[in-house]
Amino acid sequence: MFRLAAHTFGFVWRESAEAAFEQIAQAGFSQVQLMAAPPHFDSWREDHERTRCLRGILDRSGMTLLAADLASSDINLASASPDVVAFAVDAYRRAIMRCAELGAPWVCVGSGRGHALLADANTRLMETFRPAFLAIVEAARRQGIAVILENHPQGLLADAGTIERFLRQEGLDDVPVIYDVANAVAIGEDPVEGLRLLGSRLGIVHVSDSPAGQWRHDPIGSGDVDFAAIGARLAELGYMGPVVLEILSDRPLNGLIDGARALAAAGWAFSDALPRSILAA
Repeated sequence: MFRLAAHTFGFVWRESAEAAFEQIAQAGFSQVQLMAAPPHFDSWREDHERTRCLRGILDRSGMTLLAADLASSDINLASASPDVVAFAVDAYRRAIMRCAELGAPWVCVGSGRGHALLADANTRLMETFRPAFLAIVEAARRQGIAVILENHPQGLLADAGTIERFLRQEGLDDVPVIYDVANAVAIGEDPVEGLRLLGSRLGIVHVSDSPAGQWRHDPIGSGDVDFAAIGARLAELGYMGPVVLEILSDRPLNGLIDGARALAAAGWAFSDALPRSILAA
C-alpha cells in the first residue's frame, strides 16, 4: 500500500504555492512536495507571513509537506567556482529554514551538475561537491531537518549505483534517497533495477512518464515507463513510503488526478490517504 502525494512542480509558472496547495488539498491529496523556486515560491527570502499562510493551508486541510526542492537550474554544488558553490550552499541553508517553518521533515538536495563533455573533470568536481553536501547535511541536522538526496540526470550522482556507493562510503546511512523514475529513464537506467539497488535507502519515489532516453516529466501513460513493473518492484521491496506524482502538464491538477488513476489501472494499491473519489473513473 503506497501513500500517494503530489508535487507542485507543474504549477510553478502558473500558480502561486498557496493556490497550488489549495487545489491539491481540495483534490484529496494528503501529502505534497514543494518546488521552492520563483515565481512559485522564493525560499531565499525570509517572508514569515507567507510561510505562516502556507503552513495555515497545510494545517486547515490536514495535508503534510514532505520536502522542499530547489530548482537545479539555479544552483550547482559541484561547480569549479568557489563562489558558485558558496551561493548554492547558502541557498540550501535558506531552504532548510523554510522547511523548518513549514514543518517539512526533508530538504531535497541534488548532486550538482557533472561535466557533460569532459567526463574526467567529474572526479575533481566530486572534490567540490562532497564537502558542500556534507555541510548541508550538518546545517539541516542543526535545524531538526534531514537531507534527502535525489537522482538527477545532470548530476554527479546520476544513477542508483553511484548514489548507493557515495552514501555508503561517506557513512551516511541516515540520508535517504528520492528515486525519480523519469530521471532514471533519461540516462538509460532501468528504474526497476535502480529501485532494487537502493532498496532500504528509499525515502520517496517520484513518478512521471517519459519516452526512452529523453528527460521529461510527462503525464503517466504517455511514454515508455513500465509502471506495472515499477509497482511490482516496490511491492517486492516492501516499500510503504510516499509516491509523489511530479508531472508537467498544461493542466497540472488534471495531470496529477489522471496520474493517480493511471497508476491504479497499472495495479498500484494506495492507502486511505487518497480518497476513493479521485480514483473513480
